[in-house]
Order: sequence, then structure tokens, then C-alpha cells
Amino acid sequence: MSSITKEHGYFRTRDGVRLFYSIEGPKDAPPLLFCYGLVCSKLQWKYQMEYFKASHRVIYMDYRGHGQSDNPPDPASMTIENCALDLLDMLKELKLGPLPVLGHSLGVNIILDLYRIAPERVSALVLANGTPKDPFETMFHHNFLQIALPFIYKARDLFPNALQKFWASQGENPVNQFFISLTGFNPKYAKREDINEYLRITSLVNLDVFLFLLGDFMNYDATPWLHEVKAPTLVIMGERDLITPPKNQKVMAKLIPHSELCVIAEGSHCSQMDKPDLVNGILNEFLANTRRVMKPVKAKKTTATKKPARSSRRAET
Repeated sequence: MSSITKEHGYFRTRDGVRLFYSIEGPKDAPPLLFCYGLVCSKLQWKYQMEYFKASHRVIYMDYRGHGQSDNPPDPASMTIENCALDLLDMLKELKLGPLPVLGHSLGVNIILDLYRIAPERVSALVLANGTPKDPFETMFHHNFLQIALPFIYKARDLFPNALQKFWASQGENPVNQFFISLTGFNPKYAKREDINEYLRITSLVNLDVFLFLLGDFMNYDATPWLHEVKAPTLVIMGERDLITPPKNQKVMAKLIPHSELCVIAEGSHCSQMDKPDLVNGILNEFLANTRRVMKPVKAKKTTATKKPARSSRRAET
């Protein structure tokens, strides 16, 4: 295998938005696409990207309104479907064939939509700490956020500048850092600098980008068609995930035929950052297995019969 190379660049989507992409790894290595969560960054997959770049072409794209990509002229274009179509635009731009796609949190919904739109582009799915539908139905094991969010949207309409300033200030708020460390990570394992960097990056995203994408997320529901997924699928579940509690991953594993459910012991919503070595080993095994048995997915979808998950296991260090 050749030496590791880096390629960074921009491309234009079908509606003209300029988006950033990055590829790192040997040029002759198989590709691997990573997708992060809501108003996040490649930080969420940093330990996996660092690990796999020796053996794969590690690819990621900053969504519209995120990172080094441009904000869309119309914030209403911040939808899960548009993010999935942006991924498809990038795959076409880079002339990439079918490849394994890994998503975390909202990234799960984006890559599921990519599969729904273009199943022939996806050779395998890794769904980490995600939910098949509105996350606020179960977040913190309660639905109180569904009640609170309309008031946040009303405040945004009344005081847009003040709310934007407040949002931008939260990246360095020690109270917020403490809260996120307890709810989004497992502070027993996660690194403090990773938690603080996550918050800093989140606060840089425009509030409208967050609110429009969040609103679309609340209306998302993949449960009617998950039984049609034919790609090899690994569902990763954090045992102590409060943001997308384990019941969500169990539903996905039950609905997706022959999927594998892997429980990360003591894992939080960011279990891949809590226990990167453990997760890297699990991913390595899954990808190796899919390469051995993988067959191309036909573009034309047919309805599959619902079947139980292929297997379930609890992974510990």
C-alpha cells in the first residue's frame, strides 16, 4: 500500500452551495466516509479517522453551514435530505463508487437518507448512537424538550441578535462545559480537551443553521422503510447514552434485516470518543467481514421482509 496522502478541496452542490471535503490515506486504499452529528465536526470521529487513515482513504465533508463549508443563502435548505444529497453530489464529484459510510448521531439520519436516495452508493452502514426518528421523544428518557422547543423558536423570532450572541457565548461557558461532560460524554473516559473543543466548535455554527436543521430532525422518521435496508449494517449503542437512549438503537437493529447491534459498556452518546480503541477494533472487524461477504447493492429497491437483528453483543475494555 502506498504512503498516506492528503487532499482537501471544495465543490459546488446542485443548488450552488460551496462545501468543503477532505481525503486522507493511501491513494490505493479502499474509501471510508465519516459523517458527524448536529452542528458538530470531524472531532466526533477523530480517533477513528486517525486509526483508519493508515489502511483506508478517510473521507469527510463539512455539511452546509458547518465548519469550512459556506452557509446556504436560504437557511430553510438546512434539511437532512439536502445534507444527504450534498453527500451524493460529493461522491459524484470525486467519482467514488460504493463505499462504507459511518454516521454518528444526526449523521446516522443523513447516511440513512443517502442510502434511501442512492442505495447503490452505499456498501455498508455504521449507525453510531443514532435514532430512527425525532430524538426529542426520548432524549434524557423524557419528551419535555418537545414542549420547550417552540418557545426557543419564538424567542429567536423576537430577539434574533440577542439569542445568536447567547448561543455563540456558550462554547466557553464553564457551566455548559460541565453539563455537556455529564450528558454527552462519559467523563470517566472522555478527554476534557475533546469536550471543550466540541462545545467551542458548536458555538461557531450560525444559530439559524442549528434551528432549521433541528426542526427538520424533529419531523424525521425512517421507521417505515428501515426494513428495506439490504446493506450490511452495524448499529453501535452507548450503554449510558442520554441524548439518544439505547431504546433507539434497539429499534433500528430490530427493523434493519440482519443488522448487528454492539453495546459499548459505559458508553455515552459519544462512545467512539469515550473508548476509541474498543470501537476501532469493532469497526475493523465489521469492515473486514463486510469486505469478505459484500455484494453490490442494486439501485432498484425491493421490499424486504422484517427480520430480527443478526446478532447483539456487549463490548467492554
